[in-house]
Amino acid sequence: MNIQSKVNDIYSKILKNKLITVCILFTVFTLLDTIPILVGLWPAKEGIGPYVHLLGRFILHSILVAGLYLFDILRKRLKSKIVIYIITFFLTWSLLLVYVWSNSLFTELHPDAFKDVSISYAFMYILLGIVAFIGNRSKSSNKSN
Repeated sequence: MNIQSKVNDIYSKILKNKLITVCILFTVFTLLDTIPILVGLWPAKEGIGPYVHLLGRFILHSILVAGLYLFDILRKRLKSKIVIYIITFFLTWSLLLVYVWSNSLFTELHPDAFKDVSISYAFMYILLGIVAFIGNRSKSSNKSN
């Protein structure tokens, strides 16, 4: 099995197993947040806030993975991957901002909530873009060999 088919296989598994992908991302990022609390680098959160935060993190990762699915749909209709990437980012980011706004109807948000969620989402999306770019480059180099 060559590298190109392995990359395509991984990509198709991610698209087919969206819930598993969301759960893996959620678990990894929750561990990254929890381990410093356990080793005493910062205090544990109290009250209902941590649970709302965890739900928000789950929705954030769900929107990110839904963006993969949207990217795949647009990929079949548009040629430019950069345009597809930008469209997908703005659609999913808009969905995320609507989610944050809807939370503001039920709970008091931190004054920087929109800014913080935008930075977190942009970071994850850029990271995803880098991984996709590297995967695409390796796929292209395998085709030329």
